[in-house]
Amino acid sequence: MPKSKFKLESKCGWFYVIQLQHNGKWGFGITLNSDSRLRKGYCNPSAEKQVFCHLYYGNYSQITALERHLKNEWKDKMLVLFDDKLEWIDPKNKINGDDITAFVEERCKAIYPEIYRIKKEYLPFSPSKVFKDIKDDPSMFLETI
Repeated sequence: MPKSKFKLESKCGWFYVIQLQHNGKWGFGITLNSDSRLRKGYCNPSAEKQVFCHLYYGNYSQITALERHLKNEWKDKMLVLFDDKLEWIDPKNKINGDDITAFVEERCKAIYPEIYRIKKEYLPFSPSKVFKDIKDDPSMFLETI
């Protein structure tokens, strides 16, 4: 069996980009379980179907470093409510999902080779178990950035 071009031997996780359906705000985050995070973190609390517009999968330490970098670089662009900086972009900054994705993918190309993009045919991602076999057949779901 040929060796996969996707390095998924370590603990893996997800980086996602989301636009809330009820108010249009753009945000991002990380999780170990994309389905559960979307259901319990966004759909159920908002009583609205939500989707991940852009989704990445790979080495969890690289995923967390990517999120930390984005928060640091864009700290002045983040929405603040009740003195808490959130993982939502302040709408006054006019940043959209393509802007977030461009930033993420540039960083991944330069620094994080073990983070991969989910193929377009699986996006936008709605709550489902579609990725349950992602480690068994990564080439079905992933592409290099």
